[in-house]
This record gives sequence, structure tokens and C-alpha cells, in this order.
Amino acid sequence: MAVSALGTVALGTAALLDLGPFAPTEPRGLKVVDRLDDCRDAGLDRGEGCDAGADIEAISLQVSDGDVLAVELRLTEAPDLGPSLAWTAEFYVDAANAHTDGGVICVLSNVAPDAAGDQAPGIQTASYALDPNTVPRQSLPAGACNGSLQDASAKFWINVAGQPDETQFRVVGLVRVEHPNDRGRLGSEDDFLARASLADLRR
Repeated sequence: MAVSALGTVALGTAALLDLGPFAPTEPRGLKVVDRLDDCRDAGLDRGEGCDAGADIEAISLQVSDGDVLAVELRLTEAPDLGPSLAWTAEFYVDAANAHTDGGVICVLSNVAPDAAGDQAPGIQTASYALDPNTVPRQSLPAGACNGSLQDASAKFWINVAGQPDETQFRVVGLVRVEHPNDRGRLGSEDDFLARASLADLRR
């Protein structure tokens, strides 16, 4: 775990809520819920292993003066993107967003959002944002949330203009790996929940 003077908070899964108190250097009010080795079979509450590219090693939150929240999910291994592996990182942020009335869903995946069920994943990822207040989910402008995958690091940038500094928000989501060409492999997913305020991250 490391905390810099710039407001970056890196939280390794070895220092989690159910494993003991946070170090005194952590910003007050910042909480991350995750457990060591809690990666599971995709869509199920069981499983002891984790496919490469699904296991989250650490979470980093940072806020800029321009009201942009940066979220980084660091994985233990980089996913091997290609037609035989579908990789997705997605989460919901319930902070204010300039492009929607409340919160935003951020998605980064190597499967196109409007892909037919038989379309194979690709070797590149694309990011998009969804409005959580619509059914079915409607796409939001790219400025609502942008993401990229670099080796074993998935990074997102979310516009949080209008979010009160002292009001706590949640970042809740998961990383999922699936094998569309192998029905015998369920794949894996690792979920997480982080709570903080912009004031926490600016301290």
C-alpha cells in the first residue's frame, strides 16, 4: 500500500477491511472491500482459482483539480487478448457526472458493446460509458468515462464535475474473463468496492 502527496491511494489486497485496520497514512474515510484470493468462477459464488487477467492486485484512486477521477485496477497478470478470450472490466461510480443525472457505468472490454452473441473478441480493447438511470442502458458521451488497458493495468478517467468534496461516493465493479470457444471453462471474475470522497483524495 502506498499513498503519495498528490492524492493517489494504492490499496493492495493484502490490507483489506476484514484483514485489519488501515495504516495511519491512508486518507480518512477511504475504504476498499476486497479479499485476498477471492477470485471466483464467472457468474458464480464459488471457485478457488483465477484465470490470467482477472485477479485484481491493487486499486488506485486519484482526483485532479479539473474534477477528473482516475481509477486504476492493477492485475496480477495481463490478459492474453484474442478470439479465444473475452476480457471486461466494468464498474459503477455513484458520484456526480457532467453527462448524466447520477453516476456512470464505465466499461472497458475487447468485445464490442453491440456485438452479436457469436462475434469473437478482438485483440484491442474499447471503452464506453453507460447511463445507469436508463433501461436498457443508453450510451453516454466519451467524456463521461474513458478507459485503456496497458499490460496489467486498466485505467479509467471519469468526469465528476459537480460532486461535493465531502460527500462519499462508491466505486463498485469487477473484472471478468470468459472463454467463448470453450464451454468447459467458466472463466473467472474478481469484484471490488471502494468508498471515498474527493476531499479524502485531495488530502
